[in-house]
Amino acid sequence: MKRPSLIPLEPTFGPSTALIMMGGECGHAPEGMTSTAWRSLMRDLGWAGAIYQLQWDDELNLTLGTLTQQEPAEAIAHWNRCRNQFKRIGKSFLPKLIWELNVTTVSLWAISHGTQVAYYGLRDWSEADIQLRDAVLLAGTVRRDRGKDWGRVANNLEGTLFNFYNTEDLMLKRFSQLLDWKRSPCGIKPIREECDRLLNIDAAPQMTTANYTPDNCRAVLTHTLQPHWRQS
Repeated sequence: MKRPSLIPLEPTFGPSTALIMMGGECGHAPEGMTSTAWRSLMRDLGWAGAIYQLQWDDELNLTLGTLTQQEPAEAIAHWNRCRNQFKRIGKSFLPKLIWELNVTTVSLWAISHGTQVAYYGLRDWSEADIQLRDAVLLAGTVRRDRGKDWGRVANNLEGTLFNFYNTEDLMLKRFSQLLDWKRSPCGIKPIREECDRLLNIDAAPQMTTANYTPDNCRAVLTHTLQPHWRQS
């Protein structure tokens, strides 16, 4: 696996903070999460810091189309290999890359497979000199049960863990079926943990489809994130 890297997308407007965007190349975000439209929405929501993209090998962007072409056992094995790499990126590479940015505060923005990276990065965070502010999860592929110790993940943040889920996400449901997941991931149903720093948001009522485009997500993100980011 090639070493992941952080690609600068937008400079800061003053504060020593960075937003790390990750995921979006596997179908949920047709325009990609790093488009000009997404970055414009971040600014509208109140984000004033720098914006970066966490980039990894394209072969890790496992799509629904790829899974449907594989036998069940092969698809599960393929996913497990990718998940192990996401875990490695989150635990080992992400902290080092953030440390190299020379910023004091970081927030994470993750969609689909990127939520795996964010989860492991947050769970095992140990960089005392860098403050983790917020984490935003969209179309999450991480298990939502208490065995994942979500309380620990959320409590490593100074701000809030926002989990946006959509009970009508047919793409993620099909993904779960092909991989024989017994329980829905956090992108379909709320995380089962009671924690002051964790907020589950049902995005379905304010999204016309489960496609995560800026226009489709604007209403629910504005309602939830804009007051939080503008206040902080």
